[in-house]
Amino acid sequence: MQTAARQSGIQLVPLSGYRDLPTQTFLFQRQIQRRGSERAARFLSAPPGFSEHHTGYAVDIGDGSQPSTHVQYAFAQTSAYGWLQAQAGSYGFELSFPPDNPQGVSFEPWHWRYVGTAQASQLFVQARELTSQFTRQLR
Repeated sequence: MQTAARQSGIQLVPLSGYRDLPTQTFLFQRQIQRRGSERAARFLSAPPGFSEHHTGYAVDIGDGSQPSTHVQYAFAQTSAYGWLQAQAGSYGFELSFPPDNPQGVSFEPWHWRYVGTAQASQLFVQARELTSQFTRQLR
């Protein structure tokens, strides 16, 4: 996806991917300090154990040509965000927290998750079957 964006003149920058519990704890505690309460922090940061970043399927993405918009609402005004809105789905990514999302999380234009594509799922099933066949032959 990053290569395709670059070919369109867009600089997608991965800012944050997998997070372990200590890292998420640190980030959540920092939001509590900034916002004044755990309740207020939850609108901007998931409590430890509840972040999509724990799965390894979530990534915060920035625009390399506009670093001042990294992890900011202003990212929604960048060319990178526009490109992601138009193209990310074809690479198996979707915006995790659009405006008015059912989770009640603040809009996060930088936060995307990998959900896969039908083609990727089909390839996975085929690869798993080949592995199973190979394993049976070894027995």
